[in-house]
Amino acid sequence: MEMVDVVGEILRNALDLDEDFTMTDATRLEEIPNLDSMGRVRMVVEIEKVLGVPLSMDQILGIESVGSIRALLVAQGKLSIES
Repeated sequence: MEMVDVVGEILRNALDLDEDFTMTDATRLEEIPNLDSMGRVRMVVEIEKVLGVPLSMDQILGIESVGSIRALLVAQGKLSIES
C-alpha cells in the first residue's frame, strides 16, 4: 500500500470523505471537508490506532497538513519512505 493511501485511509475513516476527494502532502487540515472539532478528535483516534500508542499534545498540535501526518507516521516507524 502506498503511503498516500495509508494517510488517505486514516482521514477517510475519520472524516467519512468521498473517495474522489484528492489530497497531497501540502493539503492543510482546514482544506479538508468535515474536519470540525469532532472530526479532529476522530482523526487523532485513527492515527493512534495506526501507531498503537497515544499521541502527545505536542504531536497533536503539530498536525497541520497531510504531510505532517505522514511525517509523524514515518517518525514512529509505521511508514517507510519508498524511493
